[in-house]
Amino acid sequence: MSGGRNQRALLMEIMIAVLFFALCASVLLQTFAAARECSRSAGVQGAALLEAQSLANRLSASDDMAAALKAQGFEESGALWQLEGEDFRLEVELDARDAGAGVLYSARVRALRAQDVLAELDAARYLPGEVDA
Repeated sequence: MSGGRNQRALLMEIMIAVLFFALCASVLLQTFAAARECSRSAGVQGAALLEAQSLANRLSASDDMAAALKAQGFEESGALWQLEGEDFRLEVELDARDAGAGVLYSARVRALRAQDVLAELDAARYLPGEVDA
């Protein structure tokens, strides 16, 4: 009779060990899934920042910011220029101010994912005008 009790106790210990390892596996899978999503989100944010920096540099080097945006595939929507990407959207707001002896062109570049701002950069270019003598 004691042999049956030992077998049942051993069977219970094995079942508890299997349950413990199944629980650990479940927690690890959830942790790895969260880590993967976090890594993907960081990759998207890095790509958005890199694209926004590149665009800000091209705009500050351009004599005609609107033409540069058109050449990049941006579409004008009111006061904003927009370009939809796979994981994020780029928006550019252009402004031109008379600065006496020339014109100061400025652009605010934003990279957005849904409604979250991933990056926001400014670009400016001063073009001197004709000076009256």
